Amino acid sequence: MLLGKYSVDVINEGSMLVDGGIAFAGIEKEEWSKFASPDEKNRIRLGVNQVLIRGSDVNILIDAGLGTKIRESKRKAMGLSASVTMEEKLANFGLTTDDITHVVFSHLHFDHCAGVTEISGNDILPVFANAVFVIQVEEWQAAVAPDEISKSSYALKDFLPLQQTGRLKLVNGNIEITDGIFLEVTGGHTKGHQIVRVEDEKSNFIYIGDICPTSFHLDSDRHEAFDLYPLNTITARKRLLRYASKRKSIIFFPHDLGGNLYRIIEIENVYKAVKA
Repeated sequence: MLLGKYSVDVINEGSMLVDGGIAFAGIEKEEWSKFASPDEKNRIRLGVNQVLIRGSDVNILIDAGLGTKIRESKRKAMGLSASVTMEEKLANFGLTTDDITHVVFSHLHFDHCAGVTEISGNDILPVFANAVFVIQVEEWQAAVAPDEISKSSYALKDFLPLQQTGRLKLVNGNIEITDGIFLEVTGGHTKGHQIVRVEDEKSNFIYIGDICPTSFHLDSDRHEAFDLYPLNTITARKRLLRYASKRKSIIFFPHDLGGNLYRIIEIENVYKAVKA
């Protein structure tokens, strides 16, 4: 998709199995099973997707996915297909990992950042040799010293090697990282969760992250059990959906199966997602 001077593309990494009650906390199974059919263990499939933004002098990856470090037994338990390297994924766009200028993380949960590092002999090293790694400082601090609730969602091996590159950029608050590409702190899902907006005078795109992980999470009573601050998640989601509806934004939900792009429409104070 062309958006002003940038192209925006989805990188589909497949799907993973997640307990349906965790993915759709606060609503009845009868309701959420209309969106995703559970298996015999009550698990549903959620998409694992990233976004690539390309401009004349930047190649920006938003989130890095699961990567190749997950051991085979865990891959099987999570219902993952064979791992695909980042090099292979980027080759579809005529790029290599060396061409990536920035990796922006919505947050540091393993399904959004594990692919930024890989096993190399006895070491775990960054995949991207030239990229600047952009993370909210609050998110980094929460991830390197997680509390009892969040520690199972963070794995230091996934992101701590970035500290040795000299290219780790911890930002504090809302910023424009390059012309027309903005980071906006939302909190909610995690303390330092951020979304990405690409915009010019005529059009705009929102990578909403886990503030709204799927198109089924539009309603205010739907959130994930993974949300550390669910009320903040709901508040941020309402604000972003209102903005997207008024601006006719293209919006992306990172855990939707198929990796579709959507527009948001508002009908009698109810938000709906329609494929763009």
